[in-house]
Amino acid sequence: MKRVLLNRHSLVYKLFFSFLGILLLFSVFNGVSVYFFNKSMQNEIIQYNRLMLKNTAERYETHFERIKTMLFDLYSNETVVAFNRQLLTKAEPDIDYWKASEVLKTVRAQAYNPMFYLNNLLVYYDSHSLIVEKEGSVSAPMLFERFYRSADYPLVYWKEQFARSGNYVLHPQSSFNVTTLNSSVDVGLIPFSFRMPGSNYQIVALLDARALQEAFYGPGDSREFMILREDGSLLYRSSSAFGAGDIPSFGPEGAGYAKAGDTYFFAEKDPFTRLTYVTALPYANITAKVRNASLTLLLIFAAALLLGIAASLFFSRRIHRPVKQMLSSIVSRDPVRPKSAIREFDLIHQNLHELMQEKEAVQKELLGKKSLLTSFGYINKLKAITSNINDWQDIAEMDDPFRLVLAQLHFKEGTVPESHSRPDRIAYYIREYINVVMTEHLPHSHTFQIDTNQILTLVKGGDEPEKLGEALEKLKPILDRDKDYFLVTLAVGSVHQGSGQFNAAYRQAQEMAQQARPLDECQIIRSHRVSLTERIVEQMVKKDAGLAQYRQIAESILLRAARAVEPYGRAAAAAVARPDSGADPRQASPATDASAHRPAETPPDGGAGERAAAAGKGEGSGGAGPAVSGTACACGGDPGTPCEAACRKPSPSRSGTGAG
Repeated sequence: MKRVLLNRHSLVYKLFFSFLGILLLFSVFNGVSVYFFNKSMQNEIIQYNRLMLKNTAERYETHFERIKTMLFDLYSNETVVAFNRQLLTKAEPDIDYWKASEVLKTVRAQAYNPMFYLNNLLVYYDSHSLIVEKEGSVSAPMLFERFYRSADYPLVYWKEQFARSGNYVLHPQSSFNVTTLNSSVDVGLIPFSFRMPGSNYQIVALLDARALQEAFYGPGDSREFMILREDGSLLYRSSSAFGAGDIPSFGPEGAGYAKAGDTYFFAEKDPFTRLTYVTALPYANITAKVRNASLTLLLIFAAALLLGIAASLFFSRRIHRPVKQMLSSIVSRDPVRPKSAIREFDLIHQNLHELMQEKEAVQKELLGKKSLLTSFGYINKLKAITSNINDWQDIAEMDDPFRLVLAQLHFKEGTVPESHSRPDRIAYYIREYINVVMTEHLPHSHTFQIDTNQILTLVKGGDEPEKLGEALEKLKPILDRDKDYFLVTLAVGSVHQGSGQFNAAYRQAQEMAQQARPLDECQIIRSHRVSLTERIVEQMVKKDAGLAQYRQIAESILLRAARAVEPYGRAAAAAVARPDSGADPRQASPATDASAHRPAETPPDGGAGERAAAAGKGEGSGGAGPAVSGTACACGGDPGTPCEAACRKPSPSRSGTGAG
């Protein structure tokens, strides 16, 4: 397996490193994601602390408004006001101290309300120095010097509050030593007092600072919480770690966050109470959270990467194993079924097995037809025919009605002396042009050459005589343009059924082509005519003619026939003059010997077939076709004609292919 993995051209190498490439892509993506996650997480922590501080400030402000309402209601309570009136208007012996019990009930109802987070609630009457609190009534000196002692808030401080001008005052937090019958503890309290100017009494609410923080801000843990008054002094702080001088400036609005040293400070200022709420969070705390999250993600990523590499190796081997088995079966020609749960591999194996069987069958069939193909190739070379065996495949399998159109070529002796315009080359380009015109009108027709001077077109179906007539009428004037060099007889056979009648159809076309008249033009033979020679012989038989008369009439006919067929070439005239020679007039052409050495499977002139076909298509669209004038076959005539195309020298950059 190690050797296979190191082979860069093996399938398992490609698969394994493709998987690794995907893993690397996702690794880069995850690395970038972790980086941006760290940045985002840091920002989220900052935004979280700002939002939490904003919510804390709103809760504190709401609570302070609630305390204000409670203080005002208690200050305006009838029992509190009535008892204050007694203290102001009556002498000491006349005061009904039982009225104080009504005030005590009212105070207790508010002091023990859990939603106020109060440690105690005081109604301090200046006259008589009497205080009513949740435990009862007591003198002011005893309360502030024994039960609620504070260095910041002695009795003198509260005495001075009767001379202030403001109504509500939120006093800074201070430590109070609260003493009861059973215990003595230090408690951090925030006094909140209310009195009307000139009033004899004031209401003081002692707020539990720690309870307020836990309810509205949460436990302090590593964060520090502070409340600043408008003048910048501390109203409350959760610990003594930071003072008012340690807090950086937050701008004119007093809100936002700033970094001082290794600590982030977050601030939120209330526009109505002018209180500023501050949170101090060590920078190490933020980085620790980010680092912990990053380590967690990196551990997960490393585990996923190792698992991905293992999975890549496993799946690469799993895919490679059946492929290796199939390759081994192909090499050994023993299609063993691979052990794979992949359906596609089963399908590939099945098709490979079928293809191997088909290959063996095709090889056997090709071996049987090799001699036939060899004979066909030699015949094409001997006859100088440019043909393709594929042209005959459709004919052998055809089972539809058809008709044959035979183009018999007659080359005039001495008019094509140049080697570039030998008859076999001209015949090739005539075939190309006939094929273009025929397929333009009859797309399913096939045109191929069967001899040096015979071109055959097979037209499928028998229901399109009009289109066939249009094609023939289009060919005739164009072929007549080269009548100085060759003549063409187009024999149109009748409709036959199936490929079994192909030989009969061909013989019929040949007989019809032999009925061409000795005219110097292209002729179209559409029907079989009775021979005039047979009529002459019948007349001589009726007249009881003798041998001398038969010989005389024969010599006369031969002489006149030779003169008549002279436009078809001297070889044709010589063949008529020597009927006993048994020579084939076609072989009298010197072009036959010259073309016998040319391979039959390639066109006589590479590239010219395409030009001839293009010229033929141009004729179909514009009316210009293969025509020559003067000495075209002597190379120099009008372009676009078979003679002119045959005169072109082969182009080294193109190779023609024989059209079927």
